[in-house]
Amino acid sequence: MNEPDHYRVLGVSPQAPRNEIQAAYRRRLRETHPDRGGDEAEFHLVQGAWETLSHAGLRREYDLLRFGRRAARRYGKAAAKPSHRKVRGWNVAPPPEPVQHAFPTKGALVAVPWHARLRLARPVYRPSAWIAAAVSIAAAAVWVFMGLGFLGQAFASDSWIFLLLAIPVTIAIAMIVVVQTSRALRRRPDTAPPPPTGRLIFATLFAAAVIALAGPSTPWGWALGVYVLTGAALAWTVKRVRYTVALRRQVGAALRQFNAFGPVGTRPKADRPTGKLLREVLTNLPAARLFVALPAEPDTRVPHAIVCGDRIALLCAPVGRDSADVDSVNLPEAVKVLTAALPDAHVQGWVLWPTLPEAARAGEEAAVHDVAVGQAAADIGLWLASAGAVYDLPVLQALRMRLAAVPGPRTGDRTPAVRT
Repeated sequence: MNEPDHYRVLGVSPQAPRNEIQAAYRRRLRETHPDRGGDEAEFHLVQGAWETLSHAGLRREYDLLRFGRRAARRYGKAAAKPSHRKVRGWNVAPPPEPVQHAFPTKGALVAVPWHARLRLARPVYRPSAWIAAAVSIAAAAVWVFMGLGFLGQAFASDSWIFLLLAIPVTIAIAMIVVVQTSRALRRRPDTAPPPPTGRLIFATLFAAAVIALAGPSTPWGWALGVYVLTGAALAWTVKRVRYTVALRRQVGAALRQFNAFGPVGTRPKADRPTGKLLREVLTNLPAARLFVALPAEPDTRVPHAIVCGDRIALLCAPVGRDSADVDSVNLPEAVKVLTAALPDAHVQGWVLWPTLPEAARAGEEAAVHDVAVGQAAADIGLWLASAGAVYDLPVLQALRMRLAAVPGPRTGDRTPAVRT
């Protein structure tokens, strides 16, 4: 975290009660006040420390971010999630059904909507917890089978030296794999666990050496090589299962309950043509989700972003409603920032014009498009539909974390330390 150590600034312990913190603040205020010859920078640090530690909610959030599990044990499970890390969700209602008029349509040309030819399917999650669990179970089964096969070859051998060497080697490898797997079961990774490249290279070289030493036609050489290779990858498959299950638990429930998300304290707002576009896309693409006020840079945010699979469509007006909203000028920079932050996602931007300008930006490879808001739903919807009916959980989790990083509104009156 970027905040200074407020407890060290005031000279108190993290377990200090409020009256002790208040007394330390008054003492440090007298020591660092510029009128008494103190340092102005230190004086501002003291003021910031008191502002955070005097408020119960802000102090809890600060402790949870700085001390992690130790603070969570002190505050309890109910307070283990800081308020500024929560994301608000709601449901965007589908558009009303159009009124059907009984006009004769024989021989008339009827406009076919963009979503008429889409093959709607039930959205699936990526990465899949079932696939990760199947891979882990298969790796464990192959590892056990090859270990037992190697021991069976050793017992069937006539050489007592080979048997005496095979048993401790098998047990030693099994103990190493069990320890690594138990560590993977205890620790849940917060990010996608990378493959153990170094361990796999070493296991591959060991397996190749054993097969070359025993001979390609010898069964026990192949059994020992595959035993070592699958054992080196088993802990990673377990980490992958835990990461996928945790990701599904964190994001999956919100996806089933809501189809729009935003920072705490925000409310969805859009003009009538933009709202019609958002409802049309969210209704006809089951895997699409809307993100409101998505932070792009520290001082800018995207008013609306629609996510479907690994594709993200950033939508903005030619002129932002708020000073922090991106517009037609800085939308390309927001696309670059989100593309760099999410390298596995495809990000493009659309500027929703009431009337198209003369030099409109468009094209297959363009990162930013200028479209008329009345006809934008077809272009945006078909581009998002190319990603399929997929919930890309890492992309959705990354966007939710960007929303959670937005400071929430501070409520509650603070009692001044020095009454005047």
